[in-house]
Amino acid sequence: MIKLTGFVLILSALLYACKPGASIGDARKDFKDLKYAQAAEKYKKVYGITKDKEIKKEAAFYAAECYRLSNNWTTAESWYTKAVQVDPTNAEAKYRQIQALKYSEKYVESITEANKYKKTVGSDPKIDLEDCGSTNAQKWKSEKTRFVVENVAKLNTKYSDFATMWYRKDQLMFSSDRLEVGVSGKDKYGWFNNGYCDIYTTTLKLNKKNKETIENYSPPVLVDKKNVNGKWNDGTVCFDAKFTTMYFTKCNYGEKNDGKGAHCRIYESKLNGTEWSVPIPLPFSTDSFDCGQPFLSKDGTTLYFSSNMPGSTAKPVTSAENPEGLELSKDLYSVSYSKRGNAWGDPVNLGPTVNTDGDEGFPFQHEDGTLYFASNGRCGMGGFDIFYTKGQGTDWSDPINMKAPINSGGDDFAIIFSKDKESGFFSSNRMNGKGSDDIYRFTKTPLVFTLSGVARDEKDNSILKNTTIQFTNSSDTVKLVVKTDAAGSYRITLRAGTDYDFYGSKPLYYDSKIYGATTKNLEVSTDLVQDLILKPFGDDVFDVKGIFYGLDSADIRPRSAEILDSLVIVMNKYPMLKFELGSHTDCRADSLYNIKLSQRRADSCVGYLIRHGVDSMRLVSRGYGENELAVPKCACEGPNERIEGQKCTEAEHQLNRRTTVKVIDKNFIGITKPKSNEPEAPKNIPGQRVRPGTQPRR
Repeated sequence: MIKLTGFVLILSALLYACKPGASIGDARKDFKDLKYAQAAEKYKKVYGITKDKEIKKEAAFYAAECYRLSNNWTTAESWYTKAVQVDPTNAEAKYRQIQALKYSEKYVESITEANKYKKTVGSDPKIDLEDCGSTNAQKWKSEKTRFVVENVAKLNTKYSDFATMWYRKDQLMFSSDRLEVGVSGKDKYGWFNNGYCDIYTTTLKLNKKNKETIENYSPPVLVDKKNVNGKWNDGTVCFDAKFTTMYFTKCNYGEKNDGKGAHCRIYESKLNGTEWSVPIPLPFSTDSFDCGQPFLSKDGTTLYFSSNMPGSTAKPVTSAENPEGLELSKDLYSVSYSKRGNAWGDPVNLGPTVNTDGDEGFPFQHEDGTLYFASNGRCGMGGFDIFYTKGQGTDWSDPINMKAPINSGGDDFAIIFSKDKESGFFSSNRMNGKGSDDIYRFTKTPLVFTLSGVARDEKDNSILKNTTIQFTNSSDTVKLVVKTDAAGSYRITLRAGTDYDFYGSKPLYYDSKIYGATTKNLEVSTDLVQDLILKPFGDDVFDVKGIFYGLDSADIRPRSAEILDSLVIVMNKYPMLKFELGSHTDCRADSLYNIKLSQRRADSCVGYLIRHGVDSMRLVSRGYGENELAVPKCACEGPNERIEGQKCTEAEHQLNRRTTVKVIDKNFIGITKPKSNEPEAPKNIPGQRVRPGTQPRR
């Protein structure tokens, strides 16, 4: 990822003239002046000709460092390997080799080298982080995903093209260091030996029927040569909601715009008619540290950005980057704007949940509140990975890696989403790109959820064709009814973000239990499977809990009535079944008395059911007394049983005082009354007295 955007310190310097036959001193000077592309070539030449072992070690390692710092990880990997070969004791070279293997997506090799390192040197948090990334990357690359990623070839060049941002309805702005067409013309920026970075715009040709579909891109053009784009590095823009205020990063300009600045700063420019005003640096962004990659919240009150200002997380670095061994990492900050005071407040670090001792940058907040950003300080697939979190101030949820194919072995950063979050853009220097950093477009395949299964007989597991399945859902009151096919199968399409309940029914079978399925929290298309099990009618006996009586009473209590009401529903649901209602007692009374008491109670239950609409021909009552105890040890007859039975607890005796329902006929056919030609007898009308043989007055 290109460094001019605020992740690293940028110093301006005149182009250094290469001397014939480069020396180690020439290479060191270029490295110190941040001219990594030139320094790499000189270190390579020194490595090839020197006989001095120490110089050879230095040349191999620093050539690798130059390629790493200019984001050429593929070449860096080979030079770190050389550095380890000529100096096996160089732990930093070994660490960078492991890192470079991961960047090149050689995950197995990276894990292997990491394990060798830990066996030799011991545990190291940096190595553990690389090991974690390579392990997860292998898994994430094989997971199902909705994301489809493509390189936007019409916007990309062999140079760095990155950091897109929405501009109005049909335009994008982005940054590029393409050579010769920018403001600086043929002047090269020594860090990468490319051009200086400028801001470009392209117009999108949108599909007339679907505005989210982009059919083409116009050739990119410079945004503004007068004020926005200058001689040095400009990039990473964002806008207010009306697209009349631009915030963007400018590097190297300094207080006098003379190219002597040491850092990157955030500037503001206003649109006056068709021209942008002279950019003004924001007050909290000075030339004492880096600030960059701004993003303004939709309401215009919060600006997110990346900075290594005082208060940022400290990180250990190699002597190649900083002889003192420490520097501040790039953290994410937010700063509030007061409309009443017309001023920016003090920046607030987003805190340790978001920020690490690595670098964080390129924030983008969707209007649903989700904050997306890039980080190289977490367990990731390569260099910078894209993460997302939700929260505000310093209170944020644990960031979640977006995984493949959004993330890769390279640097992945600067993601932006469409309003519906079904498409967008991001930047990456992953393998097989067109240039250094490239712009990528992503879309999401439509979510498709299905539910399928087979209806089966509980007794013999046979398939049940023509089984009726009824579905209800949490989205509306519509009921869906389907039937299983000849193979006993069913299949339906489900809505996203919805809970479903369903059950199966079939003649001569009890309904299945109510099953549940949900598409909530499913992020990829999923085929759910649920078989239905139905129990065939048979000589079934089941306890009905909750029907209780008073002492020596057969009266139906209110709670018992509720239980019997549920039986009415069940019996009406299965009109082909005939039932026996049996009443049982415990043993603590005379057995003949218990028979009579239980019969009265069974008759009471049957009478209640008949009064509530159950055909009397389908009901038989029987009192069992204490003859069929649910807890046999609680019997009271026989030489020793009375004593043993009286030892039972009240809870055990209660189990014996129960009502049972038994299916005694599963092919009941009720009596059909013959139709009569006689007129129907008048019905009593509430509030009127009717004499036999007379009609009520109307």
